[in-house]
Amino acid sequence: MACWVVTVLGWLTLAALAATGFRTDLAGRSSPSATVPEARTLQISGSGTTKTVPCHDGYVPVRGEMNTVTVTGHSTSVSVSGNGDHVAVDSTDAVSTSGNRNVVTYHWGAPKIVNAGTANTVRQG
Repeated sequence: MACWVVTVLGWLTLAALAATGFRTDLAGRSSPSATVPEARTLQISGSGTTKTVPCHDGYVPVRGEMNTVTVTGHSTSVSVSGNGDHVAVDSTDAVSTSGNRNVVTYHWGAPKIVNAGTANTVRQG
């Protein structure tokens, strides 16, 4: 029941963000990265994508499989859904994971963590 509530809340949050100005970056592997606009959203999705994303208090959702994403600066939230994604973030207020075998490493701070899924790891490092 708790997993269902977390999932529904996550989808509602994404829907609200989409309604207020979702920006999507669907470029291929190792392409030049965009900057997350201040207090906005930059979605990273794909398979096997490698990106470095400068962030200025925005929201970064990562979706797909086997992506490697580095988020520099501060983000308000990072969410990872998919399989085998590796995300490193300088600092964030919140981290949420779903899917399988995702790894999120944050460097500073004490983010609120919601870890739903199988064999996901969220740690400071």
